Amino acid sequence: MSNFDYTPELYDLQVNWQQRLSKEKEFFEKIFAQKKVTNMLDIGCGTGRHAEFFSDYAASITAMDPSRDMINYAKEHVIRSGKIKLMEGGFENLGTLVPGQFDLIVCLGNTLPILGNRRNVKLALKITRKKLVAGGLAIFQFLNFEPKIMEKNRFYAPKILSKDDKKYIFMKHFEFGKIKTRADFLITQLSSDDKIENFFVHTSYFCTLRKNLFLKMAANSGFKKIELLGTGGLGEFNKNTDISLYALLHN
Repeated sequence: MSNFDYTPELYDLQVNWQQRLSKEKEFFEKIFAQKKVTNMLDIGCGTGRHAEFFSDYAASITAMDPSRDMINYAKEHVIRSGKIKLMEGGFENLGTLVPGQFDLIVCLGNTLPILGNRRNVKLALKITRKKLVAGGLAIFQFLNFEPKIMEKNRFYAPKILSKDDKKYIFMKHFEFGKIKTRADFLITQLSSDDKIENFFVHTSYFCTLRKNLFLKMAANSGFKKIELLGTGGLGEFNKNTDISLYALLHN
Protein backbone atom coordinates (compact mmCIF):
# COMPACT_ATOMS: atom_id res chain seq x y z
CA MET A 1 0.00 0.00 0.00
CA SER A 2 1.29 3.50 -0.76
CA ASN A 3 0.38 7.13 -1.16
CA PHE A 4 1.29 8.80 -4.41
CA ASP A 5 1.33 12.02 -6.35
CA TYR A 6 -1.27 11.87 -9.10
CA THR A 7 1.11 11.02 -11.94
CA PRO A 8 0.52 12.44 -15.43
CA GLU A 9 0.16 8.95 -16.86
CA LEU A 10 -2.61 7.98 -14.45
CA TYR A 11 -4.29 11.38 -14.72
CA ASP A 12 -4.37 11.10 -18.50
CA LEU A 13 -5.58 7.51 -18.39
CA GLN A 14 -8.63 8.18 -16.21
CA VAL A 15 -10.06 10.89 -18.51
CA ASN A 16 -11.84 9.90 -21.72
CA TRP A 17 -10.37 12.80 -23.67
CA GLN A 18 -12.01 12.00 -26.98
CA GLN A 19 -15.43 12.00 -25.34
CA ARG A 20 -14.78 15.10 -23.25
CA LEU A 21 -13.41 17.23 -26.08
CA SER A 22 -16.24 16.11 -28.34
CA LYS A 23 -18.78 17.30 -25.76
CA GLU A 24 -17.01 20.65 -25.32
CA LYS A 25 -16.35 21.29 -29.01
CA GLU A 26 -19.54 23.24 -29.75
CA PHE A 27 -19.13 25.42 -26.65
CA PHE A 28 -15.53 26.38 -27.40
CA GLU A 29 -16.08 26.86 -31.13
CA LYS A 30 -18.76 29.40 -30.29
CA ILE A 31 -16.42 31.22 -27.89
CA PHE A 32 -13.57 31.42 -30.40
CA ALA A 33 -15.89 32.69 -33.12
CA GLN A 34 -17.62 35.31 -30.96
CA LYS A 35 -14.47 36.68 -29.30
CA LYS A 36 -12.25 36.42 -32.41
CA VAL A 37 -9.49 34.90 -30.27
CA THR A 38 -5.93 35.07 -31.58
CA ASN A 39 -3.84 34.57 -28.44
CA MET A 40 -4.86 32.71 -25.30
CA LEU A 41 -3.62 31.32 -21.99
CA ASP A 42 -4.47 27.88 -20.60
CA ILE A 43 -3.57 27.92 -16.91
CA GLY A 44 -3.52 24.61 -15.06
CA CYS A 45 -3.12 22.89 -18.44
CA GLY A 46 -2.28 19.48 -16.97
CA THR A 47 -1.16 17.08 -19.68
CA GLY A 48 -1.94 19.60 -22.42
CA ARG A 49 -4.95 17.92 -24.02
CA HIS A 50 -7.02 21.11 -24.10
CA ALA A 51 -4.09 23.22 -25.31
CA GLU A 52 -3.58 20.89 -28.27
CA PHE A 53 -7.32 21.03 -28.97
CA PHE A 54 -7.27 24.84 -28.85
CA SER A 55 -4.47 24.96 -31.45
CA ASP A 56 -7.13 24.38 -34.13
CA TYR A 57 -8.66 27.75 -33.25
CA ALA A 58 -6.08 30.17 -31.79
CA ALA A 59 -2.88 31.44 -33.41
CA SER A 60 -0.86 31.49 -30.17
CA ILE A 61 -1.36 29.51 -26.96
CA THR A 62 0.55 29.73 -23.70
CA ALA A 63 -0.11 26.66 -21.54
CA MET A 64 0.99 26.64 -17.89
CA ASP A 65 0.94 24.14 -15.06
CA PRO A 66 2.70 24.23 -11.66
CA SER A 67 3.70 20.56 -12.04
CA ARG A 68 6.96 20.02 -13.89
CA ASP A 69 5.98 16.38 -14.44
CA MET A 70 2.76 17.44 -16.17
CA ILE A 71 4.62 19.87 -18.44
CA ASN A 72 7.26 17.29 -19.33
CA TYR A 73 4.59 14.70 -20.08
CA ALA A 74 2.72 17.18 -22.29
CA LYS A 75 5.92 17.95 -24.23
CA GLU A 76 6.73 14.30 -24.78
CA HIS A 77 3.33 12.70 -25.33
CA VAL A 78 0.67 15.27 -26.23
CA ILE A 79 1.72 18.58 -27.75
CA ARG A 80 2.31 18.50 -31.50
CA SER A 81 1.35 22.02 -32.54
CA GLY A 82 4.03 24.67 -32.93
CA LYS A 83 1.53 27.30 -31.77
CA ILE A 84 1.82 26.18 -28.14
CA LYS A 85 4.34 27.45 -25.60
CA LEU A 86 4.53 25.29 -22.47
CA MET A 87 5.59 26.83 -19.16
CA GLU A 88 5.95 25.60 -15.60
CA GLY A 89 4.07 27.89 -13.22
CA GLY A 90 0.77 28.93 -11.69
CA PHE A 91 -1.28 32.03 -10.97
CA GLU A 92 1.45 33.44 -8.75
CA ASN A 93 3.78 33.50 -11.77
CA LEU A 94 1.50 35.30 -14.23
CA GLY A 95 2.80 38.75 -13.41
CA THR A 96 6.48 37.84 -13.81
CA LEU A 97 6.82 34.90 -16.22
CA VAL A 98 4.08 35.62 -18.74
CA PRO A 99 4.39 38.82 -20.79
CA GLY A 100 1.50 40.69 -22.37
CA GLN A 101 -2.23 40.17 -22.24
CA PHE A 102 -4.61 37.66 -23.77
CA ASP A 103 -7.92 37.61 -25.64
CA LEU A 104 -8.94 34.47 -23.77
CA ILE A 105 -7.81 32.80 -20.55
CA VAL A 106 -9.12 29.35 -19.62
CA CYS A 107 -8.77 27.54 -16.30
CA LEU A 108 -10.46 24.14 -16.46
CA GLY A 109 -10.88 20.97 -14.43
CA ASN A 110 -11.20 22.44 -10.91
CA THR A 111 -7.85 24.27 -11.12
CA LEU A 112 -9.37 27.30 -9.40
CA PRO A 113 -10.88 25.60 -6.30
CA ILE A 114 -7.82 23.37 -5.93
CA LEU A 115 -5.93 26.54 -4.94
CA GLY A 116 -7.28 25.57 -1.53
CA ASN A 117 -8.57 28.72 0.14
CA ARG A 118 -10.55 31.88 -0.55
CA ARG A 119 -7.54 34.19 -0.38
CA ASN A 120 -5.77 32.29 -3.14
CA VAL A 121 -8.91 32.21 -5.28
CA LYS A 122 -9.39 35.98 -4.91
CA LEU A 123 -5.77 36.66 -5.91
CA ALA A 124 -6.10 34.33 -8.90
CA LEU A 125 -9.22 36.12 -10.14
CA LYS A 126 -7.58 39.53 -9.80
CA ILE A 127 -4.39 38.58 -11.66
CA THR A 128 -6.45 36.85 -14.34
CA ARG A 129 -8.42 40.03 -15.04
CA LYS A 130 -5.20 42.04 -15.30
CA LYS A 131 -3.86 39.62 -17.92
CA LEU A 132 -6.91 40.07 -20.17
CA VAL A 133 -7.14 42.64 -22.94
CA ALA A 134 -10.06 45.07 -22.79
CA GLY A 135 -13.08 43.06 -23.86
CA GLY A 136 -11.26 39.78 -23.15
CA LEU A 137 -12.83 36.71 -21.61
CA ALA A 138 -11.82 34.33 -18.81
CA ILE A 139 -13.45 30.90 -18.48
CA PHE A 140 -13.29 28.96 -15.22
CA GLN A 141 -14.74 25.46 -15.00
CA PHE A 142 -15.29 23.71 -11.68
CA LEU A 143 -17.65 21.57 -9.62
CA ASN A 144 -21.03 22.68 -8.41
CA PHE A 145 -20.41 22.92 -4.66
CA GLU A 146 -24.06 23.16 -3.59
CA PRO A 147 -24.46 20.75 -0.62
CA LYS A 148 -27.36 18.84 -2.20
CA ILE A 149 -25.41 18.19 -5.39
CA MET A 150 -22.19 17.31 -3.57
CA GLU A 151 -24.02 14.84 -1.33
CA LYS A 152 -25.78 13.26 -4.31
CA ASN A 153 -22.49 12.86 -6.19
CA ARG A 154 -20.16 11.98 -3.31
CA PHE A 155 -19.08 8.78 -5.06
CA TYR A 156 -18.30 8.53 -8.77
CA ALA A 157 -18.88 5.21 -10.55
CA PRO A 158 -15.64 3.19 -10.76
CA LYS A 159 -13.68 3.21 -14.01
CA ILE A 160 -11.69 0.12 -15.03
CA LEU A 161 -8.90 0.86 -17.50
CA SER A 162 -5.78 -0.94 -18.73
CA LYS A 163 -2.22 0.21 -19.36
CA ASP A 164 1.02 -1.78 -19.84
CA ASP A 165 -0.56 -5.15 -18.91
CA LYS A 166 -1.98 -3.66 -15.73
CA LYS A 167 -5.58 -2.90 -14.81
CA TYR A 168 -6.53 0.17 -12.81
CA ILE A 169 -9.78 0.78 -10.96
CA PHE A 170 -10.35 4.53 -10.51
CA MET A 171 -12.75 5.87 -7.87
CA LYS A 172 -13.51 9.36 -6.59
CA HIS A 173 -15.04 10.47 -3.32
CA PHE A 174 -15.98 13.97 -2.16
CA GLU A 175 -16.63 15.20 1.37
CA PHE A 176 -18.38 18.58 1.27
CA GLY A 177 -17.48 21.31 3.74
CA LYS A 178 -18.59 24.95 4.02
CA ILE A 179 -15.02 26.24 3.69
CA LYS A 180 -13.14 23.29 2.20
CA THR A 181 -14.19 20.16 0.34
CA ARG A 182 -12.07 17.02 0.50
CA ALA A 183 -11.53 15.05 -2.71
CA ASP A 184 -10.14 11.52 -2.49
CA PHE A 185 -8.84 9.84 -5.64
CA LEU A 186 -8.53 6.08 -5.12
CA ILE A 187 -6.73 3.76 -7.53
CA THR A 188 -6.43 -0.01 -7.24
CA GLN A 189 -3.74 -1.56 -9.44
CA LEU A 190 -4.32 -5.13 -10.61
CA SER A 191 -2.01 -7.60 -12.34
CA SER A 192 -2.93 -9.27 -15.63
CA ASP A 193 -4.54 -12.11 -13.65
CA ASP A 194 -6.60 -9.61 -11.58
CA LYS A 195 -4.59 -9.85 -8.37
CA ILE A 196 -4.28 -6.63 -6.36
CA GLU A 197 -0.73 -5.29 -6.66
CA ASN A 198 -1.10 -1.86 -5.15
CA PHE A 199 -3.53 0.68 -3.82
CA PHE A 200 -2.99 4.42 -4.24
CA VAL A 201 -4.70 7.32 -2.50
CA HIS A 202 -4.42 10.98 -3.43
CA THR A 203 -6.31 13.55 -1.33
CA SER A 204 -6.82 17.19 -2.30
CA TYR A 205 -8.66 19.98 -0.53
CA PHE A 206 -10.77 22.30 -2.65
CA CYS A 207 -11.95 25.77 -1.72
CA THR A 208 -15.73 25.35 -1.55
CA LEU A 209 -16.81 27.76 -4.30
CA ARG A 210 -20.57 27.94 -4.02
CA LYS A 211 -22.39 30.06 -6.60
CA ASN A 212 -23.03 33.22 -4.58
CA LEU A 213 -19.53 33.25 -3.09
CA PHE A 214 -17.92 32.93 -6.50
CA LEU A 215 -20.12 35.64 -8.01
CA LYS A 216 -19.12 38.02 -5.21
CA MET A 217 -15.42 37.24 -5.64
CA ALA A 218 -15.57 37.71 -9.41
CA ALA A 219 -17.46 41.00 -9.15
CA ASN A 220 -15.02 42.30 -6.53
CA SER A 221 -12.16 41.43 -8.89
CA GLY A 222 -13.50 43.92 -11.42
CA PHE A 223 -15.10 41.77 -14.10
CA LYS A 224 -17.80 43.70 -15.96
CA LYS A 225 -20.11 40.80 -16.76
CA ILE A 226 -20.43 37.28 -15.35
CA GLU A 227 -22.26 34.38 -17.00
CA LEU A 228 -22.73 30.92 -15.50
CA LEU A 229 -23.34 27.99 -17.82
CA GLY A 230 -24.10 24.42 -16.85
CA THR A 231 -22.40 21.11 -17.58
CA GLY A 232 -21.17 21.15 -21.18
CA GLY A 233 -21.42 24.92 -21.43
CA LEU A 234 -24.50 25.00 -23.68
CA GLY A 235 -27.22 26.12 -21.26
CA GLU A 236 -27.78 28.32 -18.25
CA PHE A 237 -26.36 26.94 -15.01
CA ASN A 238 -28.88 25.32 -12.65
CA LYS A 239 -27.43 24.98 -9.18
CA ASN A 240 -29.96 22.28 -8.30
CA THR A 241 -29.16 19.88 -11.16
CA ASP A 242 -25.77 20.59 -12.81
CA ILE A 243 -22.75 18.81 -11.33
CA SER A 244 -20.32 21.39 -12.73
CA LEU A 245 -20.33 24.85 -14.28
CA TYR A 246 -18.51 27.16 -16.66
CA ALA A 247 -18.06 30.72 -15.42
CA LEU A 248 -17.57 33.26 -18.22
CA LEU A 249 -15.97 36.43 -16.87
CA HIS A 250 -15.89 39.41 -19.25
CA ASN A 251 -13.26 42.10 -18.80
